[in-house]
Amino acid sequence: MLEKIEQYKERISGISKDIEQAPEVKALLDEMLEDLSTTIQQNYALRRTILKSTNKGSRMSTKLKDALYE
Repeated sequence: MLEKIEQYKERISGISKDIEQAPEVKALLDEMLEDLSTTIQQNYALRRTILKSTNKGSRMSTKLKDALYE
C-alpha cells in the first residue's frame, strides 16, 4: 500500500504546475495523503492486534485437552 501512496505523490508532483495556481487544492491533497498514511498505519496496527488476540484465545491448556479427550 505504501507503493500506492508513492504513486499518488508522483502523480501529484507531475501536475504540480497546475496545482500551484490553486494552493488550496495542494493543501487539500497533502492533507488527504497524510490522512491516508495515518489510516494505513492504524489498519496495520489493528490487524496485528487482532491476529495476536485470536492466537491467544485458541489455545487450550493441556489438562483441559486431556480431560476432553477422555
